[in-house]
Amino acid sequence: MAGNSAGNLRPLDLAGLVRALEARVKALELQASVRPVFFITDATSTSSTTFTRMAWSSFPRSGSSVTVDVSVSGGTGCELQLRADGTQIAAATVTSSGTVTLQGFLAEGWAFGARKVVEVQAKVSSGTATIAVVGAWHR
Repeated sequence: MAGNSAGNLRPLDLAGLVRALEARVKALELQASVRPVFFITDATSTSSTTFTRMAWSSFPRSGSSVTVDVSVSGGTGCELQLRADGTQIAAATVTSSGTVTLQGFLAEGWAFGARKVVEVQAKVSSGTATIAVVGAWHR
């Protein structure tokens, strides 16, 4: 707004500024409520055609969703699952190397403050896939 005085602004200009500020505040509120989740690696690669636990974490519930970024390279038809307390909450099929985001909502029965195990599982159609959790957070 540098160079603008109150007399130069039209109501539409002011409405646009207010909407932009509201969007920025909402984004900051979402960032503030995000908690990092740290995963423990069980395996770095798999050639199994059945789901194998690659990484896991246990944390007290303080929100309703968990998001995990997983890096995948190699293998053909790699399938990923995000499981919370044994229940699948997200899945993805990866056809080429790269990073995929798994995001799922936690079961309502998981009480706030209670700890449960969240795990990333993977299987491949053929070959060997290298898999790593590169980031995770809970909101």
